[in-house]
Amino acid sequence: MIEIKFLVKTEAGEFLTRQQVIDRLCQYDVYLMMRNIHLEDYSWLSDTREHGFKGYKNYTDDELKDEWLESEAGWSNMIADGEQPYDIVSTMGVK
Repeated sequence: MIEIKFLVKTEAGEFLTRQQVIDRLCQYDVYLMMRNIHLEDYSWLSDTREHGFKGYKNYTDDELKDEWLESEAGWSNMIADGEQPYDIVSTMGVK
């Protein structure tokens, strides 16, 4: 039997695995990059290029939880407004 480990429970009541959190954070980052470039705000992209980004796969579980807590409302608004840059293929849905 495969045991599924959930990392967070969203405000909407979804249980997300580590990979699902990473997928959503990446999707939201792409959205923010595209939005900011459209607004001619290159600061986040420039800072990331200058200082680097260690990658969500390299985050600890606690770091991922913190990042999700900071991003969840923005991600949810992006989805509600239909502004996501791409769809995430769901491999599992658990509520």
